[in-house]
Amino acid sequence: VANAGGQAGGKGIKAMSVKPEGCSKLFIGNLSYEIDDEGITKFFMTVDAEIKAVRWLFHQDSGDFKGVGYVDFWNTDACEKAATLNGKNLLGRPIRIDWAE
Repeated sequence: VANAGGQAGGKGIKAMSVKPEGCSKLFIGNLSYEIDDEGITKFFMTVDAEIKAVRWLFHQDSGDFKGVGYVDFWNTDACEKAATLNGKNLLGRPIRIDWAE
């Protein structure tokens, strides 16, 4: 009998949560450890989504990059354009995108 439940590390694009009103920030995950500000900026500019700021998350004790972050956009329009890239390949990995507050 096949397991119908989702599993961590599974394939496929995870559905995004409900978008908060006026949202201009996205959570980004499943990132390559090679990603940097320039790389993420170029990625989102492919859909004309100009970034205001990026915040990468690092492990509190080791200082290692966690492979996730938050991106602030100048407006909700840019944020919505950027969200269309959920599941697209970035540096060989499918990026996971979700709305953030």
